[in-house]
Amino acid sequence: MPGERNNTIRQAIIACLREGPKSMRGISQAVSVMERDVPGHLESIEKTLKSQGERLHVEPFRCRSCGYVFKNRKKFTRPGKCPECRHSHIENALFHVE
Repeated sequence: MPGERNNTIRQAIIACLREGPKSMRGISQAVSVMERDVPGHLESIEKTLKSQGERLHVEPFRCRSCGYVFKNRKKFTRPGKCPECRHSHIENALFHVE
């Protein structure tokens, strides 16, 4: 499948994120990659964008039960449980390029 693309997977993800905010699932569906592979790509994309004077903006994960916002989270993977209420009802983060 990568041979059929004009761009690399990461270039396709960057183009997708320039269109507007997307969740990891939205990114995986837009560029036809496994959702579990997206966080690894986002880590590299963040470094690439920084070197180009751009920024990967993250609207953080949020607990649906108590409203806790994971604003200081450095990882792009979805948290398992909320540190406040211990529930696992976590709303997805959204990513886009600024």
